[in-house]
Amino acid sequence: MAMQTNETSQRTSDSRACYYARSSSLDPQHYQELVDRGWRRSGSLFYLPDASRSCCPHYTIRLPVSDYKPTRDQRQALNRWNRFVLGDRYINDLSIKYPKTKEEKKLTSSHFDVARAVHEAEKENIKDDVTSKKALARGEKTIPDHIFQVTLEPDTFTLEKYELFANYQRNVHKEDDDQISEKGFQRFLCSSPLRRTVDDSGNQYGSFHQCYRLDGRLIAMGVLDLLPHAVSGVYFVYHQDFEKWSFGKLSAVREACLALQQGYEYYYMGYYIHSCKKMKYKADYEPQYVLDLHSLKWDPLDDAMRDLMSNRKYASLLLELSRKERGNEVEPSSQEDESPYVEPLDAMEAYVSGASLLDLSVPGVLNADQVREQIDLDTIKIRLNGRTFETQDTRGWGEPDSHLRGIITDLAAAIGPVVAHGISVDFSS
Repeated sequence: MAMQTNETSQRTSDSRACYYARSSSLDPQHYQELVDRGWRRSGSLFYLPDASRSCCPHYTIRLPVSDYKPTRDQRQALNRWNRFVLGDRYINDLSIKYPKTKEEKKLTSSHFDVARAVHEAEKENIKDDVTSKKALARGEKTIPDHIFQVTLEPDTFTLEKYELFANYQRNVHKEDDDQISEKGFQRFLCSSPLRRTVDDSGNQYGSFHQCYRLDGRLIAMGVLDLLPHAVSGVYFVYHQDFEKWSFGKLSAVREACLALQQGYEYYYMGYYIHSCKKMKYKADYEPQYVLDLHSLKWDPLDDAMRDLMSNRKYASLLLELSRKERGNEVEPSSQEDESPYVEPLDAMEAYVSGASLLDLSVPGVLNADQVREQIDLDTIKIRLNGRTFETQDTRGWGEPDSHLRGIITDLAAAIGPVVAHGISVDFSS
């Protein structure tokens, strides 16, 4: 059983809408499929935003880590942190004890070794024999100013992690104490429904906490989903005492490096919102590619794509090509004239009144013809009171007005054929 879903619906507000499902157990392979169809998760809640009706469309982006080259300010952030951790004395004595050759100096000036810079200041890479003979004679020993360790741990709850999270929410997001709770933290960032597994090659999958400790103190933590093809960043927190060290940049470079070194193809940084200034930094990690929800292909997030995002309600190269073929350069007022429900509240009211998700023309959701061609709705598994059935074995399944058939059809259209044929839809109380 790859996934158990006991709640599906469409949420909406005055400015946005999304379809969501809650899962108690999900195979990382299936979550990879969902992410590549525009989905993300918050704890056990999985959601697909409706890009066509949002005031600020959410775009899925990914970075091919083998092509990633850190920018100057990203390199500077790494070097500043490393110098803080190691200290000038250790760095100077290290350069004396282990001087670089001419070839190494030439390579360093022309090529930035991301992995070396990321791990340079970690405890495991500290050399303990850099003290000069004169210093040893004086009874001195050269050691780093700090001990820095980064570990990948299961996403289990600890008080230490919660206190770091609370500090971050309080001081960075300006939340009040009554908005922060251990239960909220655990629900949001711990005990993910993604099952942790290890494949035959030793690759880890599932949800983890990447913990940063300085002199034994937890100072930052990244919440990561390790998927078959990618490292997916879920959330990142740091203590206010270290705000000046650009941990946003440090963590992104480190997570991209983790993907590269452990053989994952991509690094997913979460949604990119073109109209949100706080989100635009994600485009600085190049080369980024953006998911087209209509073709499910990945297009470069280049200047042309940014112009399209600035000038259209939401960007899709497939739709743009369709417009040009029709000789229509102007964006229609409705969703490509496919749906009469233009605003989020219109769509929600229609859905509550019995309209199918397929009638709403949500980008990323299959239409009726695609569902018929790609998904065998009769053999989808459902679970009730501890027993598992196929949909075709339920009473009234073949009736055209079957409520169960409507629920299953909407869900299958939203999650796609691969996940639809691997899940068990749980109707247990």
